[in-house]
Amino acid sequence: MLRSFFNSDSSIQRIRQHRLAHFISIAMLAILISATQNAFFGNWRDASLLGIAFVVISLSLLLVRRSHYESASILFSLCLTGMIASIHWTSSGLYGPAMLVYPAILVFTGLLCAPWLFVLQFVLIMSHLSALIFAETQGWHVSKVMPVDLSFWIDLSLIMSTVAISVGLIMKDFRRTLAALHSENERVSKSQKEVEFLATHDTLTGLPNRVLARDRCTHALALNQRQQSHTALLFIDLDNFKTINDSLGHAEGDQLLVIMAERLRSCVRASDTVSRQGGDEFLIMLDQISDDRIAAEIAEKIIQSLSQPLTLRHLSITATCSIGIAISDQHVTDYDQLMQRADMAMYKAKAAGRNGYRFYDEGMNTKATEQLQLASKMRVALGRSEFTLHYQPQFDLKSGRIIGAEALVRWRHPELGLVPPGKFIPVAENSGLIVEMGEWIVFEACRQAKEWYDEGLGSIVVGINISPIQFRRGDVEKLVSTALKLTQLPPELVELELTESLLLEDSDHLKIILQNLRSLGLSFSIDDFGTGYSNLSYLKHFEVERLKIDQSFIRRLTEDAHDEAIVSAIIQVANSLELQLIAEGIEDQSTLNRLIELGCAQGQGYYWSPAIPAAEFKQFVLRHQAQAHHVP
Repeated sequence: MLRSFFNSDSSIQRIRQHRLAHFISIAMLAILISATQNAFFGNWRDASLLGIAFVVISLSLLLVRRSHYESASILFSLCLTGMIASIHWTSSGLYGPAMLVYPAILVFTGLLCAPWLFVLQFVLIMSHLSALIFAETQGWHVSKVMPVDLSFWIDLSLIMSTVAISVGLIMKDFRRTLAALHSENERVSKSQKEVEFLATHDTLTGLPNRVLARDRCTHALALNQRQQSHTALLFIDLDNFKTINDSLGHAEGDQLLVIMAERLRSCVRASDTVSRQGGDEFLIMLDQISDDRIAAEIAEKIIQSLSQPLTLRHLSITATCSIGIAISDQHVTDYDQLMQRADMAMYKAKAAGRNGYRFYDEGMNTKATEQLQLASKMRVALGRSEFTLHYQPQFDLKSGRIIGAEALVRWRHPELGLVPPGKFIPVAENSGLIVEMGEWIVFEACRQAKEWYDEGLGSIVVGINISPIQFRRGDVEKLVSTALKLTQLPPELVELELTESLLLEDSDHLKIILQNLRSLGLSFSIDDFGTGYSNLSYLKHFEVERLKIDQSFIRRLTEDAHDEAIVSAIIQVANSLELQLIAEGIEDQSTLNRLIELGCAQGQGYYWSPAIPAAEFKQFVLRHQAQAHHVP
């Protein structure tokens, strides 16, 4: 152990060199004293041997100081062995105190020298002792029992002192090594605990992470089966956290998450688990609960606690959350399945207005599965050209002249039949397929409009609905300009229909896009005006040309005074701002007459025609134009 410690790195090598220099110096001092006392008592032979050894060992000290550690240790150890062996043969032999030096030499070479040198020293010592004993038995050499006198005491004291000091230094190094190893073990143990903590906990909040939450929940679900109890998962998502994070900065956002984590801890029992799933999402596991009411009470407590105002950067902030709750039962014994249910319920709480909670029910899974399957079928449908465009004619109400058409996408699935737009359009927007679908709609509508134009149907303006997601994810400007260039359609025959929700974003980026599109010659209308957060400021800010009154107001126009008042107000606003106005959903003559009386100039609806395929639309226009020519 000590040898491996000494061989660890260059700093330890320097310690070894320093310690070897100590051993050599001690040995030289002992040899010098012993040589002096042997000369004093007239033992010139031993004094000479000791003197020669002193000179040789001094060379090893010189090698150490020049950083030749290996050479110095070899010279030093072999010189000591040779000196002791010579003294044995020339002096007292087996009975001399020099015999005590051999164990010290073996300890020295075993701890501080290379393994091969230790083996060599052991072989040399055993060979020398064997030869000496053999010589004794053969009578070639006779060991003398030295008289116990002052000279004997001095030699013995020098040997014992040298060995004691050397062993003391070695033990000091050994204790230092043990202390260092103990400290290193503690450091490694602490590091391992930190690594284990980081692997199972969130670094920001200190809460268990999703790995530990999964492990605990899996264990709890297995225990539930034996004890007939239930586990509840509360999936928590902070409302509008991105807005706070973007406006105040990530540091304040992190501080908010830490505060929310502490509040969540205070809302549950010590046996429950609060974990951070990532971002602004948290998960609470309520173990061994008897019924749903306990989970509901905890959810209400969380909503109340998290909504308490807090201060960030000298601003009073109120953070709310949406919670989805899933309770384990005999059919749900898997963490992933329970987690999926809680996630679905959380999105249901978001859709219900946020700052609330919802329990999972089977209808959520059924709807989610249907939407997933529908999205999959839509991807296939895009490749198989199952989508088509139908066109609903638009009229000038006073003259009865066809002025345009609204392009509406339809999907006829080979197995599902005609899928309603209200069913597949939201799925397309949620899945992102609306971008790819929207590209096809723009190109197909422009191609069809150019075909009608070339066939002499007149200047029929085609309205194309553009999803807000297309503006956020796709390059609408490039898409429209490319479609116009490829089809050679005059830009004034295209009207882009925008939603109020898109314009309410009021971004500089959107304004630039609309300005660039207008510079191509296109016009814009606001679809379903009056159903959203209608704001007159964006009508001026984005310079739209036409408003479309939503059909929900038109269909009850002659029956509901409130709807008539709303339509009348919209018409007055449009006339005041010099905007064109078109009413959707006109289905009878009385509604048409009342709109004309109120001052609405344009309209569309089943009174004339539903949305029909392109070929039927062409025949409809031709018939309508022919009838107009025969009117006296």
